[in-house]
Amino acid sequence: MLANFEEFIKGNMGRIRRIALRYANEGEVEDLTQEIIIALWKAHQKFRGDSKPETWLYRIAFNTAMTSLRKSIRHRELESQLNSLQTINDIDTTGYSEDEILSSFLDSLNEIEASILMMYLDGLSASDMEKVLGIKANAIGVRINRLKQKYIETYVN
Repeated sequence: MLANFEEFIKGNMGRIRRIALRYANEGEVEDLTQEIIIALWKAHQKFRGDSKPETWLYRIAFNTAMTSLRKSIRHRELESQLNSLQTINDIDTTGYSEDEILSSFLDSLNEIEASILMMYLDGLSASDMEKVLGIKANAIGVRINRLKQKYIETYVN
């Protein structure tokens, strides 16, 4: 256990801020700094001294930063998907619902493309799709970009 948590944080605030600066988006550095301090606070009573306190700090801070980064990436992906779906509203699709347009687009694709698109819309990562389809994640990324382009060419232009 750390004897004086407050002093430990004050003495390591530079490290904590550098980690937050490295992994947070521009407007989120203070939030990540606070998340790291909270995570350290929650874990400090379990610190047994098996490693140096600074090593322990880096492990907790890095894990907290990576969790925050994953959440941020997922949030941006969802926003991107929402924005791409909202472009449907800008198309002259009188008489067609968004579901009908998506269904029509899916029907125009082969099985693999349709599977990739459905998994993408469900939020699966390329590496998750690789495990399901047996296609390399890089190739899946290329196919997703081609599907987006095909959609734009078909329904936007």
